[in-house]
Amino acid sequence: MATHESAEALRVEIGKALAFRENRLESRSEWGSITFEKAAQDFKRVFELLAHLSVLPLEYLTDSAVTQIQSETKQTSEVFARVDMFNIEQETPTQTRDNLVNEIHGRADQLYTIASPWIPFLAYQKGDVAKNIDALTTSVGQAQTLIESAKATIQARQSEIEGIITQAREASAAAGAAVFTQDFKNEAVSLDDQARKWLLLTAGGAALTLGFAIIVWLYPIAGDDVPSIAQRFGGKLAALVVLFTATLWCGKTYKALKHLSTVNRHRALSLQTFQAFSNAASDDPTKDAVLMEATRAIFGSTATGYLDSKGGSESDLKIVEIARTLGGKASAA
Repeated sequence: MATHESAEALRVEIGKALAFRENRLESRSEWGSITFEKAAQDFKRVFELLAHLSVLPLEYLTDSAVTQIQSETKQTSEVFARVDMFNIEQETPTQTRDNLVNEIHGRADQLYTIASPWIPFLAYQKGDVAKNIDALTTSVGQAQTLIESAKATIQARQSEIEGIITQAREASAAAGAAVFTQDFKNEAVSLDDQARKWLLLTAGGAALTLGFAIIVWLYPIAGDDVPSIAQRFGGKLAALVVLFTATLWCGKTYKALKHLSTVNRHRALSLQTFQAFSNAASDDPTKDAVLMEATRAIFGSTATGYLDSKGGSESDLKIVEIARTLGGKASAA
């Protein structure tokens, strides 16, 4: 191994050579078109090599290696100094430039041949490789610890997360049911208002029909000839039939509106009942059963007494079957 004094002497020589990095050896304005661009790659090689050596523990070099590297570094610095002092006003500046370029290339190759094989060994002795391996091993261990901790945390909170998801789904379903409940209530109120108007029209039509019939009764047909009797009786009969038909039509419209109002109010109450029983249920099968019964109550045929309960059973069954299918898919998910 080299002594501390010889290693320090080598560092001094390396520092002198690296000082030329700031001197713009490739080209200068006073040189004009005569530049050292051809030697730019050699400059770069030398400076990078010496920069690596400057931070490595040179004490691990052999004495002969220190001597050779120091000698080549000194000769390279001397060539750099001649380039730094180059002047185009001298005789044959181009030839001088070319000679310096060739000499720089030779010095760079020689220095690279002597010094570069030692760099991996010196880098390992510096401890960078071992330190990086230790740091990498430590990081891997820490990452493994974090992964195990994360797995344990996830497993511990899995049930809590599932409960939160279930509550969120139930809250979403309850919010949707509440919205539709209010929609059914609003529709029932609107239909009640319309039915009230048609009830008044029915009462008015009945009053007109009854009044017209009384008038016809109080004022009998005058004249004995058949054409006159037929003409007057026909007109009165037609008016009476129109009034009676209009009254019946108004009454049917009133009954239809009241029927729809009652159905919507029944659906709103069914949704409220569904929410209450669903919240009270403790397992999914019970909730599915409540859903099916609520579906039948909401979309099934409801006898209100206002209309004849005829038809509609096929569509009701289809709606119930759709609800059963959706409920089965939700339970499977």
